[in-house]
Amino acid sequence: MQPKHFPIGFWNSGENYLPKMEEWVNEWNDIGFSLAMTPNFGDSPEEIAQVRRLLDLAQAQDIEMILCDNRTHGPASPWGNPATPVPLSSDYAGKVAAAVRDFGTHPAAWGLYVVDEPLVGNLPGVGEACKIVRAATPRLHPYINLLPDHRIWGGVTEHVGFTDFGAYLDHYLKVTGDDMLCYDCYCQKGEEWGGRDRYFLNLAEYQAAAIRNNVPFWIITLSLGHWMYRIPTVSEMLWQFNTALAYGAQGILYFLYRAGGDFGYGAPVDELGQRGPLYYQMKRQHTYFRKYWEARYRTLKPTLTTHFPVAPAGTRVFDGSGIARKVGFGCGQTDVLIGEFVDDQNRPHVMIMNNNTERHASVGVDCAGRKAYHLGEKGEVPCAESASGLVQVGGFLMPSAAMLYRIEQ
Repeated sequence: MQPKHFPIGFWNSGENYLPKMEEWVNEWNDIGFSLAMTPNFGDSPEEIAQVRRLLDLAQAQDIEMILCDNRTHGPASPWGNPATPVPLSSDYAGKVAAAVRDFGTHPAAWGLYVVDEPLVGNLPGVGEACKIVRAATPRLHPYINLLPDHRIWGGVTEHVGFTDFGAYLDHYLKVTGDDMLCYDCYCQKGEEWGGRDRYFLNLAEYQAAAIRNNVPFWIITLSLGHWMYRIPTVSEMLWQFNTALAYGAQGILYFLYRAGGDFGYGAPVDELGQRGPLYYQMKRQHTYFRKYWEARYRTLKPTLTTHFPVAPAGTRVFDGSGIARKVGFGCGQTDVLIGEFVDDQNRPHVMIMNNNTERHASVGVDCAGRKAYHLGEKGEVPCAESASGLVQVGGFLMPSAAMLYRIEQ
């Protein structure tokens, strides 16, 4: 059960923003968020009343929410010993029932947070928690965020118990009964974590699992500097957004859009409440997507994503075997990402993205078809036609920019 709008939002910052909820909700609407997380909260009458007020404000702005209700939190594994069995508490079902009584019918409530990054020892208990949530409420999604396929802290194998990450994702879906995948990945801004190559490997692995299991996947990307991760540039914010779309992500969240002081720097909104350059870039990319792409993109399922002229390990290099057959340049040279999709009417679509955050280029892609339609500021308009069976799409692409087309065959 996906949210009613394409989910664009943020990970829980850990801050109790309830005293400033009116300001925050107005800001979510301004930046283009459609999905938000509450702060962590307990079951006191005062906290429940505050969260219901927050949901009312969100509903007025057509924003849905993931409730971080302490009563629905599942078992969490210790990072130092991820294989330690962590069972579900015996009173979990009763706590979930109470949370559902408080919030289960509110129109702005979309999901109940269960756990972040389940490990080997707590995954069975997390699976039980998901089943209990589903039994208690047919309309609130048990929300879980997964690990990326990372390469430090001993590697991902000891954390998930699988050497084959794709097999782990299939196992996760079977154990939890989940109907989607969501994961966070910040290695694109930290070479210690594998850099951009590891970022694309994760996109490829989650895309493949989504296709195999016929479920959507979401990604949480980075919007501030912290730990070993550097702050994204304005162009890199667009790059993260468009690379996720080119791989077929059906949800994009940010870590963190409000932060500063003791944790992180350069967030879209800092600890003083001041909006920085990333805020306005995010607002721009969200506004464009919602106006011109969202309605169609939500109907798309990825079939193939390729890199030209070279591909990171674990991803696909462009070979002309899909709808896109040939890549050429009118001026300039750049790395190109080509996403291929079909919509709910089985019509092919192609996204062409400039996979470089600094250089522009004029890119042309020959696609198998007789007519092409561009989706953009003028709606869906015919842009190319050919009797040869190959129609060319593309044009001038600024750094990190993308174009979306429907191909008629």
